[in-house]
Amino acid sequence: MKKKEVMKSVALLLLMLFVVFPVIRVALAGSSSGSATVVNVAPSIFSPQLTDTSSNNKAGSQLDVNVEYWVSFTVSDPNSLADLDTIVIKIWGPSSTEGGADNAANHYTFRYVQSTDTWEEVGPDSGGSHLISADCQDPADQTQGSGTFRLAFKLAKIAERATTASWTIKIIVTDDSSASDSDSSLTFGVNFYSELIVNDASHGWSGLTPGASNVALTSPADGDIDITVTSNAAFNVQVKGSGDLSDGQGHTIPLSNIKVHKDTLGSAVSLTTSYQNVGGLTSLPAGENQAYSFMLWITVPNPCPAGTYTYTLYIQVVEA
Repeated sequence: MKKKEVMKSVALLLLMLFVVFPVIRVALAGSSSGSATVVNVAPSIFSPQLTDTSSNNKAGSQLDVNVEYWVSFTVSDPNSLADLDTIVIKIWGPSSTEGGADNAANHYTFRYVQSTDTWEEVGPDSGGSHLISADCQDPADQTQGSGTFRLAFKLAKIAERATTASWTIKIIVTDDSSASDSDSSLTFGVNFYSELIVNDASHGWSGLTPGASNVALTSPADGDIDITVTSNAAFNVQVKGSGDLSDGQGHTIPLSNIKVHKDTLGSAVSLTTSYQNVGGLTSLPAGENQAYSFMLWITVPNPCPAGTYTYTLYIQVVEA
């Protein structure tokens, strides 16, 4: 080999010795998708209470109509209160059932809607005349797992009378998955209630002569006394007089000379200073703004001095 060629070979070998070849590393990596499923758990109702607005317990007691009361209770939902859908509160009397139609006499339905955060009266008045919305409450923070709710309501004037705790309150809580819980442990009775309006503020007889017998009223023009009654139970109309009719001059007409009945003189009885039933107006049905009337007849003594004789007629409504 020629010297020149030998020198080239040596130079090439030296160059190769100084070349650094990179080390190739392969990265080995992977992934795994994970999940954790939380199941829906039904809500629960705790500590239901029926109270007046001073928080006095009224469960099992007699309630008054047209007076505000509160139904309070705690709801627990492990999925948070935001998971709730509705809270329905049904209130019914002894003549109705849970599934009965809403009416002022014996069935009411109220509802809380979580999505709108509102209380409403479903019936009998969708306008909410029996819902005291200003006093209803629900938890401000519904991300929590429990909280206290309160329905404020009042019964209509004709809510049926119950001498025992035979009205029922049922609370039904339902979540977004239709899981629910209910409680119907609260009961109460209802006191008797009546309203009476005497439409004829005055009445009288004119043109009477001594000895006149059983003369019907000449005023009002229709010859009777009209009344309007609202009651939540069967009732009797009763009347009494203040005493003998007097002219202020020492002359009188006996109170017993006035007779009263719904419309039949032959069945009429004499007025006294004690309340007594008006014949024909007994055991009348419960209802609102019911119109009734009754008649009065007077007999004038003979002799009887001329003059204007006055007295006061009192009228009341009592439970039959």
